[in-house]
Amino acid sequence: MYGMNVFNSAGALTYSTSDVTWNQVDFFFVSGGGSASNSYPVLSGKEVLTAQMFINSPPSDRRALAHTITVSGTTVSVSGGSEAVYVLVLMR
Repeated sequence: MYGMNVFNSAGALTYSTSDVTWNQVDFFFVSGGGSASNSYPVLSGKEVLTAQMFINSPPSDRRALAHTITVSGTTVSVSGGSEAVYVLVLMR
């Protein structure tokens, strides 16, 4: 388990960052027109959130398409975008 756990004097879990806050799993680059598929066993049984951030300003002479990000089990897949992006993977 990743994160921090705090136990009371009786040994009961009173606070866990994995249950309360979003924890960063990965941050990676995907090129325009590129794809990626990464497996993270730590995501098993967790709630997963992803975000993508364009690296450059959107072009003014053509349409910029965001990548499609899918989460299936413990695998995060990215495909289809026309611009270079960073992808952030979070869990809780």
